[in-house]
Amino acid sequence: MASEKSSRFVILYASQTGNAEWIAKNIHQEASERGFVNECYVMEEIDKFDLSKENVLILVTSNTGDGDPPDNATKFFRFLRKIKSNTFLSHLKFTILGLGDTNYTNFNNTAKRLEKRMIDLGAAPFYNKGLADDAMGLETTVDPWIANLWPELVKVCVQKGKDNNNTQVENIIESVKTLSINGKTESNETSLPLETPNGQSVDKKMGIASGTKIMLDLSELAKVEQFTALPRIPTVICKIIKSNEERIINSPTLPTLINTPTPIVNTRLDAVRCLTHPEALKRTIHLELEIKDYREKLEFIPGDSFGIIAPNNEKLCLGILKTLEIDENEANQEISVESAEGTELPSHLRNAKSTSIIELLRYGVDLNSLPRKALLRLLAEYTTNEEEKKTLLFLCSKQGSVQFNLLREQVPTLLDLLITFPSSKPPLERLLDVLPPHQPRYYSIVNSPLVNRDLLHFAFNIVDYKTPVPYNVRKYGVCTPWLDNLSGYAKEINKRVPLTTDINIPIFMKPNSNEFAVPSDISRPIIMIGPGTGVAPFVGFIQHREQQIIAERRLNNIEKTFGEMWLFYGCRDIEKDYLYREELERFSENGFLKELLVVISRAPNAGLNGNPKYVQDLLRKRGQEIYELLDQKNAMIFVCGDAQGMAKGVNDALADILVEHGKIQKSDALKILTQWISDKRYLRDLWS
Repeated sequence: MASEKSSRFVILYASQTGNAEWIAKNIHQEASERGFVNECYVMEEIDKFDLSKENVLILVTSNTGDGDPPDNATKFFRFLRKIKSNTFLSHLKFTILGLGDTNYTNFNNTAKRLEKRMIDLGAAPFYNKGLADDAMGLETTVDPWIANLWPELVKVCVQKGKDNNNTQVENIIESVKTLSINGKTESNETSLPLETPNGQSVDKKMGIASGTKIMLDLSELAKVEQFTALPRIPTVICKIIKSNEERIINSPTLPTLINTPTPIVNTRLDAVRCLTHPEALKRTIHLELEIKDYREKLEFIPGDSFGIIAPNNEKLCLGILKTLEIDENEANQEISVESAEGTELPSHLRNAKSTSIIELLRYGVDLNSLPRKALLRLLAEYTTNEEEKKTLLFLCSKQGSVQFNLLREQVPTLLDLLITFPSSKPPLERLLDVLPPHQPRYYSIVNSPLVNRDLLHFAFNIVDYKTPVPYNVRKYGVCTPWLDNLSGYAKEINKRVPLTTDINIPIFMKPNSNEFAVPSDISRPIIMIGPGTGVAPFVGFIQHREQQIIAERRLNNIEKTFGEMWLFYGCRDIEKDYLYREELERFSENGFLKELLVVISRAPNAGLNGNPKYVQDLLRKRGQEIYELLDQKNAMIFVCGDAQGMAKGVNDALADILVEHGKIQKSDALKILTQWISDKRYLRDLWS
């Protein structure tokens, strides 16, 4: 009955990289256009809403790490945990949209936990939850979930002005999502230019990237008469307000628009070491940052990580300016970003005051992430060429979903899109409405402060790859090539090279919410599993324990019991990419590392006749001893590295060990591992 419907609803979101925030605010905007009274808040703003007084709630959340809640969901989770009454939310109807990645074991764990907790407190779902998978493309789930939300929302929430006028509004909204094509489009296929070293053509005279045209097979477009399921034209949110002042070009000071959870400090590059042979498949670099001036601000222990604020590639930024016809004076003019009437700036632009267009491109927005359909929709609105417009609308429609995925396989930058559709000249402020935030890059700390408190050590692979055949375009990361350039492109394996550069590397400490750190209980055994660069934090773990043991020996405290440390490490070639070999073998020889177990995946006999190939194979081979450490000595498990293959394989191997040696069912073993994760006994630091 109409009287039972809520007069309004609230949207709460938790977002780590900006995706959940963007989706939540789009739901908020479209709901308002459809006549629903609603408000939208980030979950941590718990003082702005009162669940005891709300009747309808929509939750949108992403994940961080392996199914952990985003940082801005912590307060909300803590609030829900404190509630004891199982009827506290019995008046509330809710639904939830989760953004996850099936490369991780705990797919969409945050959304699943939230749903369970809401139901435990008495709330009832009014619409089935949506669990989007980034591995398959978030939009394949998000778009239909939002489309089907509205008829369900009408059942629980009043739609204001539900009359002819409102029906007209809805018809307009739907007509924007469905467009008929006047005239047929000829079959067309554009091809890539020749490969360039940077994955993008470069104007050598200007030092400006000119982009790479995207390969598009548009043969299906000729058969389409109507585009359906088009995304809404993005709402106007950002306004650029110009000042008469000019920003200092190449100022050493970071722009104020950057938001970080802890203070930013400027560190100095102290030394570099290449950890891999020149013929290794990947180049791995070890860097040392001098932090002696910030010892009080940068307290750390092994397992902690920190973020680096790296700018977008300068040639890419200049290429975008050139393509958008923004000259140098305009690019460096002082501006502020403000919100249009009735809207709210995205969180990453709220501090964009007294900045400049070039600073926004360097530090404010992501120019390299896989494009959303909303970006293509926006480009279509500012395209003067009809064929280009049809192509863009096709790519973001239901009919062009296959071609859209093929476009994303090419990992196009914003510049690539602009030069592929040269008649599209959107104002920069409209691009700010749809581009995601530029993200810091996080790295695990390799060293122990017990050895040197004045330095931070970390390691990374240089991100350098080719897109799949037939594209074969070389792509680079944002941060690692920047660091490689600043540190002189070290090539000689394991040679430490002191650096004298005065260039600052801005960093900040990342709060260690999942407690992935060397245990304070020194008597507890530790099982460490970290192939490739996943070994980096464990070098610090062992180094830390080594110093603790040495300190106790100096005090003649021989009664002190130290838990065993086991390390399972994997690499491709023992001569080319065995990272930290000298350090690890020394730890083992001196007895600080009880077991150093190394598997070489490209060895001639790897995977044959029972020989292990990956770390999970080594785990099974030593299963009895691992089980005894876990069952009898309460050992902790730490896993660091790739989420896509390794982490799942390790989890499965641990379950098999519990099954074989604990004489239990596989389902029970998996429950035990899940409980250990919850108890912080089984800790993982993963990336995809």
